Amino acid sequence: MEYLYAFLGIIAVLVIVVVLRTLFIRDLSSSDVQLEVDEDEKMAYANGLQRLIRHKTIAFKDKPNLHPFTAMQADMESLFPRVHEIMTKTLIPGGSLLFHWKGKSPEKPLLLMAHQDVVPAQAEMWKYDPFSGTIENDEIFGRGTFDTKCTLFAFFQACEELISSGFIPENDIYLASSSDEEISGSGAERTVDYLEAKGVKPALVLDEGGAIVQNALPSVNRHLALIGVIEKGYVNLKFTAKSSGGHSSTPPKHTPIARLAAFVNHVEKRFPLKTQMIDEVRDMFLSASRSMRFGYRMLFGNMWLFKGLLTRLLPIMNPYGRALLSTTIAFTMMKGSDAENVIPSEAYVLANLRTHPIQGIEDSVRVLSKIARKYQVECEILEGREATPIVNTKGDSYRFLEQQIRKNFPDVLVSPYVILGGTDARFYTRISDSALRFSPIRVTNNDLKKMHGIDESLKLNALWEAVRFYRSMMTDYHME
Repeated sequence: MEYLYAFLGIIAVLVIVVVLRTLFIRDLSSSDVQLEVDEDEKMAYANGLQRLIRHKTIAFKDKPNLHPFTAMQADMESLFPRVHEIMTKTLIPGGSLLFHWKGKSPEKPLLLMAHQDVVPAQAEMWKYDPFSGTIENDEIFGRGTFDTKCTLFAFFQACEELISSGFIPENDIYLASSSDEEISGSGAERTVDYLEAKGVKPALVLDEGGAIVQNALPSVNRHLALIGVIEKGYVNLKFTAKSSGGHSSTPPKHTPIARLAAFVNHVEKRFPLKTQMIDEVRDMFLSASRSMRFGYRMLFGNMWLFKGLLTRLLPIMNPYGRALLSTTIAFTMMKGSDAENVIPSEAYVLANLRTHPIQGIEDSVRVLSKIARKYQVECEILEGREATPIVNTKGDSYRFLEQQIRKNFPDVLVSPYVILGGTDARFYTRISDSALRFSPIRVTNNDLKKMHGIDESLKLNALWEAVRFYRSMMTDYHME
């Protein structure tokens, strides 16, 4: 009985500690701050972005067409004449751009990125022509408004204004823009090759990835600025089952498709890869917890107690939770016989893995190959790349970016973030320890859903804020 009382006493103390800690978790952001938007500037920016949207800069793997890119670049020269006068422009083979603004010191430069290309759009499904840049109700519609012509326009516009004011940066500044990001092309890689040959090592690289997202996590009532500090890896695997084939009228057991189906079912039902909450994901939840309702705040704000429980529950509750904590596997394509009455002599299924830093390509393939062998299935790596190095969130570059976000968006929470997709920033890890992924754009979850979909759009206030952010960032940037 004494042990029971002691156990209950410990539970009671834990409950009291958790409740008290939860009550003292405070939202330190200034929610009442209202920025006074310059309406004339806002409309001028919208008209400038509209000019970029009207160019159909779609990248194609099979039939490259650089004409829309050269036309847009000519328009950029008209929009940003001082940038083109003061900065050194380098055209990278394939249509990618690199601008160099000489500062007082060439050491530890700042490099800002945004790609020129966009994904295709089915015009008949849109409310407006996706390449018209229609402006209505303080919003601009068009392919690329968010991904990523908004940031491309914003940092060029910020440079144009700073040059006009006579400003000279403390450190060199580079503006980079690839022409084939959406098709995982070589534009960014070629740009890095060029910079590496010149000995350029940026102290901070800033690309797309995270943004300022409303309702980013359950019950969070503040915008959350998500800074991508790591990009998950990518690998395609081919799982093949073979047999002697035959006619479907006398089917044997364990045909190739049956074995593949059993293998896929095994992996789906008994997820075999590691699950772990890395510090950066923990910190994201801790940051967001300040603005959560009490129940969520109690769970996510007391990671010292509930981290293990959340690590087990999140992947079960939500695919996003699984993606944050594990390498994921999605079976995406399958092929068997070419005729409905023939048992295939060979069948295969393709899987796409997004590898987590806790379990890279080699270890993931080892685990899946071991399971595949039980079903007489072979595994083959088609193509892949490992997750990028994790940027140090205690380093000068991350802290500088965090300070700039807090300065220019005092009403938002700031947090590190894991990028689940792919960006051009991964190439820059060769020359920089701080390749961060963040766009200073306010968006909702609905805006994010439209990014590669129908009626992609951007609030005009968000564009105005982005120009203001980049102007502040380049003014304050000083790395010794």
